Amino acid sequence: MHITDVLRKTIHNPATWSQQELYDNLQAAVDVELWTIPLYLTTLYSMQGLNADDQQAYPGVAKLIESVVIQEMLHLELISNLCNALGYAPRYPFPSYEETEGIPFLKPDVPPQYAGYQVKLGPLDINQLKLFCVIELPEPPGKPDWNKQTRYNSIGELYQALEIAVKVQWKDLYVGAAANTKQQANFTDYAQKNQHGAGFSQTINSLEQALAAMQAIVKQGEGNRATAEIPPRDQPPAENPANYDPSDFDPAQSHFLKFNEILDILRLGLTPWIPAVYPLIPRPDKQQLAEQETAQRQLQAGFRAFMAQLQTGFNTAQPNQQMPGSFYNSMFNLQNLITAVWQTGAVPAFPSE
Repeated sequence: MHITDVLRKTIHNPATWSQQELYDNLQAAVDVELWTIPLYLTTLYSMQGLNADDQQAYPGVAKLIESVVIQEMLHLELISNLCNALGYAPRYPFPSYEETEGIPFLKPDVPPQYAGYQVKLGPLDINQLKLFCVIELPEPPGKPDWNKQTRYNSIGELYQALEIAVKVQWKDLYVGAAANTKQQANFTDYAQKNQHGAGFSQTINSLEQALAAMQAIVKQGEGNRATAEIPPRDQPPAENPANYDPSDFDPAQSHFLKFNEILDILRLGLTPWIPAVYPLIPRPDKQQLAEQETAQRQLQAGFRAFMAQLQTGFNTAQPNQQMPGSFYNSMFNLQNLITAVWQTGAVPAFPSE
């Protein structure tokens, strides 16, 4: 069962879920986190002049989006670790960006300032930033009445339901320390918080760690309940300013606040802060079309390689809880492949199967 199946399914009180229902909803969370990554990367690399060897020189708008993408990869890692801790092997289906699918779990009524967006891959523009804000839209205070509610109204509600179900089923489903060998800790070490306190564990070996991981996902991005800053324990660790870490850019702001800041810049036409994007060619000639098709084929092959690395990496015990070099090669290669498509004057297209 994947994200669209859960979206259409009638839900009931997560305290009474079966094991399979918990697994289905864990898989939906995997799908949600994965769905955002190509979407955000496509817009990020539509900006001209981004040199992967000098990320510190990126314009502020690019740094904001890149920091969100890195946290989305962290969220994918966290929910994958939770799946493995509970005996479920996560799957990584190809994301779809069809308009008819909409935004996962999001209710159709949104604040007027974000209305009029389209669900699609696209460059840095007002439409994409409206879309990104709606994806990360904060929830109002309060909790759902699970005895009455029949569908999710937001991504945050999915995580609220998962917290309830995991509390109920942890004792029965946790595989135990000896068998919990597929945990990964590939991204910034959030367990070491220096002056900020305890942080949270990326690897999951207890109910407390499971709940802290889900709460960090909610506070950093999807489902953040207010526009307040991220609590210090859930921010990236403090870094030495001399060693730039793109995941640590503007760490106190949630995904919603970062995207809303960019949207304001675009709406106000603050040209000095708006990077140039690659222009589209609306009617490519024969040679241009051939160049576009070649770049698209290379992107699709590279993305399939990345997806294969995800599937293998998170379902295999890894030395030192780190993905192999082939995973990082496939992930970092996406920048070159996405940029190459934009440079031909086309919008990148990812495979859907």
